[in-house]
Amino acid sequence: MNPAESETVLRRLSHYARCLRRVIGIGQNLVTSEYLAGPCGTTAASVRKDLSIFGEFGKRGTGYDTRELLSAIEKVLGIHDPPHLVLVGAGRMGRILAEDGIPGSFYSFLAVFDNDRDIVGTDLGEIRVRHTSEMKVVLTGNNRFIGIVAVTPGSAQEASDLLLACGCKSILCYNMEPVSVPEGVGLRYVDMPTELDMLCHSLSHENDR
Repeated sequence: MNPAESETVLRRLSHYARCLRRVIGIGQNLVTSEYLAGPCGTTAASVRKDLSIFGEFGKRGTGYDTRELLSAIEKVLGIHDPPHLVLVGAGRMGRILAEDGIPGSFYSFLAVFDNDRDIVGTDLGEIRVRHTSEMKVVLTGNNRFIGIVAVTPGSAQEASDLLLACGCKSILCYNMEPVSVPEGVGLRYVDMPTELDMLCHSLSHENDR
């Protein structure tokens, strides 16, 4: 697979995992590629092709064992033992993330930081918001985490730098402003504007189809 294909496949595997968790939750022990394809917006052939890259799963005419397949996918994605999340920014967006968690996943927050004295010391669910000046102390020895940046506009680079100084190797940024990180550090954006542009394009060309 080339890098673009690889990312596309991994995204679909993540969708398959969420679908499998739902069917396991209702007591379903077997699932077909056709069943997985529907809610994941792909085809049964694509499901089979995606899974074949990583091994042999299921039996023709029978389907896939839901728990076995979920376990295999979680190992491929590295989420069988997911890292903790560290949130920088406990404003409106940060509060939603920390209090409601990440739907459809088992990721949990290790710590939440902010530099607003009115927010520091408050509780988001079971987590107390700490001042950003405490980050190094709190995160020492816990360098296997994903940093999430959800700060006020103009502060994303500063927040990212604080995470990097604590050994963070992966950052998910809710701010769309450009952030610079060293080579070897994973950086992704929650890119809602682009997703909306894609949907807008789809609506605009609906009559062309």
